[in-house]
Amino acid sequence: MFVTAGTREHAELLGEVVEALTALGLDARADGDAIAVDGTRQVPFLTTRAHPTPADLSAMLGDAGGRAPVIVVADRISDAGRDVLRAAGWGWLDRRGHLRLWAPGLRIETDLEVDGADPRGGNPWTTVGLEVALHSLVHPDRPVTARRVAPEIGRSVGATHELIGRFATEGLVGPRTHLPLLPELFWETAANWPDEDWTGVAASIDEVAARLGDTDALVRVDERAATLGGARIAAAGELPSRCYVRSPAALRRVRSLVDRDEPTRCWVRRAPVEWLPLNDAHPPDDAHPWAVAHPMVCAVRLAADPARGHEIVEDWGIVPDPAERPT
Repeated sequence: MFVTAGTREHAELLGEVVEALTALGLDARADGDAIAVDGTRQVPFLTTRAHPTPADLSAMLGDAGGRAPVIVVADRISDAGRDVLRAAGWGWLDRRGHLRLWAPGLRIETDLEVDGADPRGGNPWTTVGLEVALHSLVHPDRPVTARRVAPEIGRSVGATHELIGRFATEGLVGPRTHLPLLPELFWETAANWPDEDWTGVAASIDEVAARLGDTDALVRVDERAATLGGARIAAAGELPSRCYVRSPAALRRVRSLVDRDEPTRCWVRRAPVEWLPLNDAHPPDDAHPWAVAHPMVCAVRLAADPARGHEIVEDWGIVPDPAERPT
């Protein structure tokens, strides 16, 4: 797993890191198996992967045996993967344009220019971008093209085309097949999925649904909703419900149920996307007058929580991880 010092591969990876440091204007050079930066000398443990997932990186941590400093060199490291490495005190070189070195006397975390251009190519994680990504995850075997996706998510062909171009620049959509790169697209989407600003109300999900009076206005996205999509989560039904509402007006109506002197029985927030796919196997009825989110929505929201969500999603097996295919 870790590249042996003194080997050709170690020297090549070390050279990549030195080149990145030099591009930042630092006085950096390779000194045998070490990196010398502005008078600070470190002998890093180097490892390389093409597109490591958070699960891959977590496994690497367990195999590291306390090594430090460690630098992971990869073609891409998702934001969720970076969180795993950052928590462990590890560094990385993401060849798309980001460097982190974390060692005594050497603390660097910064973007890099790639071929003199913005390596991001524009932020794809707008509301429309999240919808494009979510649609691609729900339909992983369909080509991601504007004329296919735009009518289904209710967006213009032009706006959808622009966002797909950004995902292609990020390497998350294949330039030839137009298929989503999986599981990387999932983890990137989860890392950028809004999951803050929840409002706790002192009312059950039944009472919230009754207040709204519209079975399409309330969409359950919590652990219980995930179990309805196949996830295995112990005691999911004992937790307070979590639901999206589709409009600001609906959210204002629900907020009238807030009572800070009473325990929270249901959490609500505005849905982060306008196009919100549902679990058609569990439509609203008289006993349950609310919708249930598509399992992929539940998985993305759970994975936004690196503490517990990553483990749940990995165990669930919902994230497509096809054999290597052309991009």
